[in-house]
Amino acid sequence: MFGITFDSWHEVCRMYFKLGTGTHKSYLQWFPFSKLSNDEKTEIEGETFFNRYIKDGSFVLFPEVMRHSENYIQKGDGSFRHSALISPIMFLVIQAIGMEISKRYYTRRTPDIAVFYAGNYNLSRPKYKQDYDDFYKAINAGKEQYQYFIKTDVTSFFDNINVNELTAQINSVCNTDYQSISQTQLLLIKELLLYIGNGQYPLIENSIASSYLATIVYLDEVDCELHDLIRTKVNAITDFQMIRYVDDLYILFSSDSSYEELTHTYNTVKNSYSSILKKHGLALNVKKCVFKKIGEINDELKKSLYDEYVNGIEKDLGQFFSGKLGGFLQDIYNHVRAYGITNEQYVDLIEKHFTVRDIEFTASEVYNYLVYENQEELKSPEISKLLIQIISTDITFLSIDPKRLSVMVMQSGNDNAVRAMLNQLFIRERAGVWNSYDTTIAIAYLIQSKFQHIDLLKVLREHNEDLYAYYYYGCRRSFIHQIKGERENRLLRCIESDGKATFLYFMSLCEKNRSNYLSSYAYYKNFFDRISADMAFKSGRDGGCKRPNYKGYYKEKAFCSLYQGIADSEEIIKKAHELRNANPLSHSSAGLIDDNSSSASLKDIHKKLDYLVDEYSKNNGL
Repeated sequence: MFGITFDSWHEVCRMYFKLGTGTHKSYLQWFPFSKLSNDEKTEIEGETFFNRYIKDGSFVLFPEVMRHSENYIQKGDGSFRHSALISPIMFLVIQAIGMEISKRYYTRRTPDIAVFYAGNYNLSRPKYKQDYDDFYKAINAGKEQYQYFIKTDVTSFFDNINVNELTAQINSVCNTDYQSISQTQLLLIKELLLYIGNGQYPLIENSIASSYLATIVYLDEVDCELHDLIRTKVNAITDFQMIRYVDDLYILFSSDSSYEELTHTYNTVKNSYSSILKKHGLALNVKKCVFKKIGEINDELKKSLYDEYVNGIEKDLGQFFSGKLGGFLQDIYNHVRAYGITNEQYVDLIEKHFTVRDIEFTASEVYNYLVYENQEELKSPEISKLLIQIISTDITFLSIDPKRLSVMVMQSGNDNAVRAMLNQLFIRERAGVWNSYDTTIAIAYLIQSKFQHIDLLKVLREHNEDLYAYYYYGCRRSFIHQIKGERENRLLRCIESDGKATFLYFMSLCEKNRSNYLSSYAYYKNFFDRISADMAFKSGRDGGCKRPNYKGYYKEKAFCSLYQGIADSEEIIKKAHELRNANPLSHSSAGLIDDNSSSASLKDIHKKLDYLVDEYSKNNGL
């Protein structure tokens, strides 16, 4: 239904299943993959599973597969990104859709525009690090060829992507010469993106599809237009190259003019880029734009390395920064004990303690290394004592950088430090001051502890039921149980390969997700009519018909006859038809336009029609 082929499904499953268990357990979105057995992985990536649940979109019938919520991903300044947390099956579906588009989409960019995104479909690479390194290498290679560079950034890039424009771009490229993606598939892809993003383009943790569609597809026209403008309108630039990683764009160029004379050129390029972005609903982050000589590019862009060669001898970063972690935490404790610490001060301390001029890597990467890769210093008594002092003084400090700081506490190996963190969380919960940052700290702890803390899980359930459901149906045990429900599999058997019924059901879900209850009911009533015909055919009610009699199931009498014997069936069907005939999206009488009733009646009849389908399918052994 969404245009996914078995080859793409199998390749995407293999791409994510082959990642190590440690990698799976490092991220909330990937954690459910760690619960799969080898047999379950083989089943999910197999052709039988694909034909039953993926090919015709039947997965949309399963509530836990379609469940989605907000994830807790922070920006560098501590604020939260608008991000989606989706079921693992839905995650794989989205990646497979991205792969199908990548096989059909041909970028219009010229060869001298280098573009990188988080992962690589062509190489079946789901992790971003190698592509980020390749981005760095491309820029470093240009240092010898060009004199100057312009660095740009887009404000809230993912939040401002227009999904309608994205699908229009896919259509214009993929369907120019022949129809490679049908209009129905494009509609469904668009609706699925809006569904999981609650009306916006979804930012999904570690999603190659999100990054690919945003970078390669959405910014294709932007890059082409900017490149053409610089080439034809900016005379002071004699030679240039554009290198992009997602929304970060570097323009490397040469000129016969001096550096001082190029201010006007810089402003022209910056303003032109800003104007082009505006046409696509995006905005340039002017504060992060810079124009400098190429020799200063390493001040803006530093190579991410965990190991460096110094004087021809490979050195581990731990040798360069031995003892630095203690000084870093001591400075933090001094701040916390005095007046507290801001995000800006925290970032400054990272730069202060983990920066070395002679070696090209960022202070943040060194910090990551000491937290995630080399925890020898973390386990020292001095570090444990400082962590306990900081947490006991002000646990809200952890909210500045919950993931790294919570991991630091866990990896210290000190039970007292861990208990101090948990005690402070429970104190905040009992005081009624729990907030999103506390949830983020709790998530980081739970991931590290493999969700082995019943009391903290209860608190999580109290404050975010959807997040708890993600744990319950995906992290507590294998998520393959999400598609084992008896009722949903009965529905699946009833409609079998009736893709139109699945389409109607999915569109009803999408409209309900937008709280468009008139639209949702219109789609659902059509689904009800269609599945009724499917069930009548399967149970032999239509005599010797060779196929379901869809034209025969639209009048009340036919439904009353089919559902005869089920309690209240005639009353339910009568009300359902009254609402259908009054719905302006289904009938010209449009009586509901003048109706002052709430959406409650539509929701109620929806549930009752569900009840009829459920009872009939059970009673007839379908």
